[in-house]
Amino acid sequence: MHTNIQWKAVYDDGKELPQVNEDGSENKYPDIDRSKLAFFEIYKEEKLIFRLHFQEGRRLIYRRRVSVNAMTKETHAIYLVGWQAIVGGRNVQDIAYIFEDGHVELAGQWKEGRVFYAPILINEEKGPQLKVSLWKPLLDFLKMILKGVASKAGD
Repeated sequence: MHTNIQWKAVYDDGKELPQVNEDGSENKYPDIDRSKLAFFEIYKEEKLIFRLHFQEGRRLIYRRRVSVNAMTKETHAIYLVGWQAIVGGRNVQDIAYIFEDGHVELAGQWKEGRVFYAPILINEEKGPQLKVSLWKPLLDFLKMILKGVASKAGD
């Protein structure tokens, strides 16, 4: 799958691993040697729009989240790029949310309850894991609507 937004891993020795090679073949996230990262870059239509610099002890966070409008079937992607480290015994994360139009939002560590993003949890034994928690905000929203409908019916 080739989109107009692609990543490139740049290593300490200057070597690069692009998401899509010149011959059209594609590298996958597991192909990235995260132990040697100097930069992780995001390109939109071959123009650099985001660069993450790595320091010792920081680990790459990268995910692509796609949402689909149920009515129009239109899809939108958001790219989560950041780092994670254990600092003073605490899990510290910094995540940028990169949108298809090229704008970037910096939101820091994941917080429960955000409707549009799925959080990434870091487990020292298992590594990065995705925890999708989109249902609770949706159910809360539906309960609020139904509560309003029920109260109007009782009027």
